[in-house]
Amino acid sequence: MSNDPSPAIPWERFAAFIRQLSHDLRNQLNAAELQSALINECTDDPELKAEVKRLRELVSQIGTTLQQLSNSVATPKPNHLTYKLSDLLNDLRDKVRSEFPDAAVNWRMEAGDEEVNVDPQLIEQAVLELFANAARHSSAKGEMHVDARESDGSLLFTLREAKTGNAIATEFWGAEPLLTVSHGHYGLGLRRARAIIEAHGGELRAEYDAKTSALVTTLRLPIHRN
Repeated sequence: MSNDPSPAIPWERFAAFIRQLSHDLRNQLNAAELQSALINECTDDPELKAEVKRLRELVSQIGTTLQQLSNSVATPKPNHLTYKLSDLLNDLRDKVRSEFPDAAVNWRMEAGDEEVNVDPQLIEQAVLELFANAARHSSAKGEMHVDARESDGSLLFTLREAKTGNAIATEFWGAEPLLTVSHGHYGLGLRRARAIIEAHGGELRAEYDAKTSALVTTLRLPIHRN
């Protein structure tokens, strides 16, 4: 029997706490925004107006962070759309290039007229999280490789990223939240990505390839044929 007195808190209870806290704090930020707008209207001093503008931008940034935090613990509820696979992959590639312009990514995509029934915005969030995680935790510089193709009635989207050092444990990859917490990052992104893919009836897994010292992440989504 463990001697640790810390209670085990169910994820649902923790998520509800985060959502409520975020909601309450954003209400207070809205009040601060209204007050700063009033101050801005009550002065003609250009220096004070500039400071009020910076204050309002800071309040807005905090509100955005809280909303993102609330979204990261919410249960994904996809709004499914029928999407041509080739269009989905091209959109994902364009979005990754836009969000990570300095990343060296080799894309290999093979797609025809197959269709997937997905929420494209949620799938985009999941894929971007994979690249964001790779950018934050990469221990080796080099090109990342993406292989996206149809296989056995599914879309297989594989991201291979070089690593150096010790092998990476992947048994519970994306399943355990709060493992790595740093400034602006709270250890919730991979769990969110995995929840999004599973909500689509798919699977997200990772394996460490010791021979090539690479982390290989595979996203699988079911395909609906015409």
